[in-house]
Amino acid sequence: MKVREKLIRAGVRNLKEFGYSNVNSVNILTDTVFAAFFKSMLKDKLRNGDAADRIIHGLIAEIDAAHPGR
Repeated sequence: MKVREKLIRAGVRNLKEFGYSNVNSVNILTDTVFAAFFKSMLKDKLRNGDAADRIIHGLIAEIDAAHPGR
């Protein structure tokens, strides 16, 4: 499994633990509330510019593109 998919799955799992039962691998990037929480989680995972950080920055860019001005 690729890092991107692992990050998304972990985000979905975390949000479900917080009670967001409707979150899935698609709407975690597009739903305003889910994406905001996921973006925060992703920022907490940033390290020292390694390969995973590039993927994290890509996911953050996808969220930002889906939610301009946030």
